[in-house]
Amino acid sequence: MKNYKSIAEYIIQTARKRGADQVDVMIVNSTNVNITVRLGEIEELRQSNPKSLGIRVFKNQRKALTYTSDFREESLQNLVKKTVEIASVTGSDEFSGLPEKSLIGIADTKLPQFDPKIAEVSTDKKIQMLKDMEKIGMDKDSLITNSDGANWNDSKAHVVLANSEGFFGEEDYTSVNMSLSLMAEKDGVKQTDYWYSASRYMDRLDSIEKIAATAADRTLRKLGGRKPRTQKVPVVFDPVVAGDFITIISQTVVGNAIYNKNSFLVDKLNESIAVKDLTIIDDGLLKYGLGSRLFDDEGLPSRKNIVIDQGILKTYLCDCYSARKLGFKPTGSATRGVSSNPGSGTTNFYMQKGKYPRDEIIGSVKNGLYLTSVDWVGINYVTGDYSRGATGIWIENGKLTYPVQEFTVAGNMLEMLQNITMIGDDLEFRDSVAAPTFKIKTMTISGS
Repeated sequence: MKNYKSIAEYIIQTARKRGADQVDVMIVNSTNVNITVRLGEIEELRQSNPKSLGIRVFKNQRKALTYTSDFREESLQNLVKKTVEIASVTGSDEFSGLPEKSLIGIADTKLPQFDPKIAEVSTDKKIQMLKDMEKIGMDKDSLITNSDGANWNDSKAHVVLANSEGFFGEEDYTSVNMSLSLMAEKDGVKQTDYWYSASRYMDRLDSIEKIAATAADRTLRKLGGRKPRTQKVPVVFDPVVAGDFITIISQTVVGNAIYNKNSFLVDKLNESIAVKDLTIIDDGLLKYGLGSRLFDDEGLPSRKNIVIDQGILKTYLCDCYSARKLGFKPTGSATRGVSSNPGSGTTNFYMQKGKYPRDEIIGSVKNGLYLTSVDWVGINYVTGDYSRGATGIWIENGKLTYPVQEFTVAGNMLEMLQNITMIGDDLEFRDSVAAPTFKIKTMTISGS
């Protein structure tokens, strides 16, 4: 077969002839390059070109999913036969099935998603950029004594989705990122930190000088850390930890979490759950967004969903299955791989920027914490209880003073949302989840 469209059409036709009620096919062909340089030497150099295909078959509200990397016609025939047979014996589910024909489509816009210039960068140039970036970072200060490595990753993907309801869509994506992790030592105590830049386009990456300088500064500012005493104080979330905070929200506003009741936002729709200054958006059509796309993984047009609007929870993000279970409309939020069924997820999920400069937010705190990193343990998605091991910088009289470490910061997600007092103007889309600096009125710091 000449192309992926003809492969998809062949699979759909063959499955229907074998008795399938509905069929969809996803094909992904990608190229990935990963390079790591440590202390000036190449530690990893890997390139892969995976190609895979997934088939979903529905028959009498029964479902089967299979996948393969073998695109030969005979193999595809056998896979279709096997998939239809499996669908004949699995359990029935009244909510299963493809999207209604009236829902499918492709967003009527153009998105900058593919940069051919990434493929033009030679391997030698990538390696040299990493070596230079690492050297710049290590030369920043004599206290920087080691490197955990400089990393380059780029990927290119061609994605095809087709179904028996008449949908066909294909998109090309690229992404590229560079990162640097450094180690510094003072008085026998070592600290590590990192920085990175990621984009769809090569010319939108930060310079190696900026990445190196930021990684060095973030590492050096940890030296000499103290353990704070236990107290309740205002906490300022830097953009990295702010992004981590709304990642928790992103996992609790999706339909799967709601119908499984694994979310502190169950039964909160159309209620005021946060301060009026807070708006959170999931925008699949964001220009240059790392999560942007023209259609979701079930063939619905991508869209912009306002999840929390001025403090009010406006929608759950639903794929077709979760929407049917919950009695809602799907939001174009289906995500899947070739080997998995669709679930509800996010695209570009972010907190809308506020009006306050970062320094003004810090300056508003007489005694409190500037939170710069947390670990992932300590989240109860059902109750919203939040307790994280953390590091940061102590604020005294509106100034960053000394680093703090070996403590936990604790609260409850709903209470935290209702106690945000200032939101920064420094929103930056460094990832598919993003947030600006913000301040929470008070949280519990547990240290010495």
